Amino acid sequence: MPSKKVKKALSFGRKRFLKLALSAWIFSFVFVFFAFLFFIHDMPDLDNLETKGRRASVIFESYDGKIIATYGDLFRRVVKVTQLPPHVGNAVLAIEDRRFYKHHGIDFVGLLRAMFTNLAYGRIVQGGSSLTQQLAKNLFLSPSRSIKRKVQELVLALWLERKFSKKQILSIYLNRVYFGAGAYGIDAAAHRFFGKNAERLTLYESAKLAGVLKSPATYSPFYNSQQSDQRTSLVLSSMLEAKYISENEMKEALLEKDVATKLSIPMDENRYFTDWALEQIQGIIGIEDEDIIVKTTLDSKLQKNATYLIRKTLNEHGFKNGVTQMALVSLDKTGAVRAMVGGHTYGVSQYNRVLAQRSLGSAFKYFVFLTALEHGVNISDHLSDMPIKIGNWSPKNYRHKSIGDVSVTEAFVRSINTCAVRLAQKVGIDAIIKKAEELGVVSEIGRNYASALGASCVSLLEITSCYGATMIDGLKMTPFGIISIKNQKGEVLYQTYKRQSKRVISKESCEKMKIMMRAVIERGTGRRAKLPVTTYGKTGTSNDSRDASFIGFAPPIVTGVWAGNDDNTPMSPKMTGGVLPAMVWKDFMLSVFGYTPSMGEIKAETTSENRKFAPPKANNQNKSASKKRQPIKSLLE
Repeated sequence: MPSKKVKKALSFGRKRFLKLALSAWIFSFVFVFFAFLFFIHDMPDLDNLETKGRRASVIFESYDGKIIATYGDLFRRVVKVTQLPPHVGNAVLAIEDRRFYKHHGIDFVGLLRAMFTNLAYGRIVQGGSSLTQQLAKNLFLSPSRSIKRKVQELVLALWLERKFSKKQILSIYLNRVYFGAGAYGIDAAAHRFFGKNAERLTLYESAKLAGVLKSPATYSPFYNSQQSDQRTSLVLSSMLEAKYISENEMKEALLEKDVATKLSIPMDENRYFTDWALEQIQGIIGIEDEDIIVKTTLDSKLQKNATYLIRKTLNEHGFKNGVTQMALVSLDKTGAVRAMVGGHTYGVSQYNRVLAQRSLGSAFKYFVFLTALEHGVNISDHLSDMPIKIGNWSPKNYRHKSIGDVSVTEAFVRSINTCAVRLAQKVGIDAIIKKAEELGVVSEIGRNYASALGASCVSLLEITSCYGATMIDGLKMTPFGIISIKNQKGEVLYQTYKRQSKRVISKESCEKMKIMMRAVIERGTGRRAKLPVTTYGKTGTSNDSRDASFIGFAPPIVTGVWAGNDDNTPMSPKMTGGVLPAMVWKDFMLSVFGYTPSMGEIKAETTSENRKFAPPKANNQNKSASKKRQPIKSLLE
């Protein structure tokens, strides 16, 4: 039996423990309470959320303060999901949140499924956010990935589920979400893409719009019709799996012909760029109801020159040689996009060929030779240019008769296919893909030796920025188009800054690449691109002349030019990367450095795909080339 002293000590100890536990509980409660207040004190206002429209306008300015484009809501009409055909909401739920009616704002099953899927693939291929969470994220001014931001998103998702019914949440989501091409909300999207009210959307059209939501820049029929069609089929398959539609309904929907109606789309040379920049805003500050002013990296003079040259070249040389479209993108050494022309005329086609994935042919050899240099190959080493066979595939050389051995430099200058394949065999296709991804390529590259010759598709913007890494001595170049975002009060909502870029190429390899790229201009396939200043570049031509490109730089500007046809039909056999793309590249770069090319008059030749336009007025167009080189000012310096 314990003594009285022991009992008293035990009693005292229990009381002390209880007091400490109570104090800890009270402290924890107070801490959690105030932490919760801190997290939610700046939560968005949910009053009248169902009836709120979108912002009045987004004003884009060039870097020197000129207004280059203004976006506003196409239609501000708010619709309820109960007013729409059932397949409109069902299409969104099937692809975005199939368990929408089963969870209470946070889908733990979906989160676990996404986690295991991403682990299996070794990368993020599936998201786990519920539709309510997406709406919560959409309501914030800032999409920063802080802990506070994520807690607010979760709290707001639960709050939305308590405040609104499922149908109300779906209605709010459909009225606020961005569908691309300047259209916010389902009704604006229905008018932008199909020229009708949202109440009249068909099953196929509903699936098309639902498919756009994941990435408007990637899946919009205005930007990439092929990927848009594939995504639409995926949405319809998801609707079938979710038992929203029958197999017959799916087959009938797929028979529909998707024709996007163009409504009040201005013929404006800046819109290819501002459409691209508008997509970035979504990821920078999200969506709010106030007007904003966006200062961009665009150089209005260079943009006008680029547009002029693309149109002039197509009218005078392109159409009669089977070339119906061209594109150009130019970046300075910070990655700032100074000019972007996605096609002949925006008013006719909003499809941005700068962002389109195309087979750029030998321009891809940049990655092959660069990877080889990084693996110890020297530019003076020799390679066999004799025929080579891998399985049933035997690459052919374009206008090159085998002589035995050639140097690595000569193989690059003459763009010899058999040499490029041998280098790919030496370093391995996986190493080439890894290097391309390190440089910034996000497009999927095929793991086969045909990819070494440019068989895989990449975008002009991607590959141009990769070439830019060599220009800036091996640092990664990340393209951007927005300098700052302000509201009408002048308050800064976003400001870009100079980032410390990661080294992705050794300085030694950069110098060797420059030697080879300069030789391409001096005595190789890029002679038409030679400038009065030191110039580096590479031509590219895909099989049957379906794509032609020239990508190169003269510090501090790197520029890429593409020519081809949207339907992938061949151009004239003489239309290689060293012809039209190199010619446009040279004339554009002359204007960059203050040398005015002799542009002359534009002939208003048209095809069924193009319309007449008034050429922009260019200063000193009919005068001889200026001999004075103007300094180029890079942004963020």
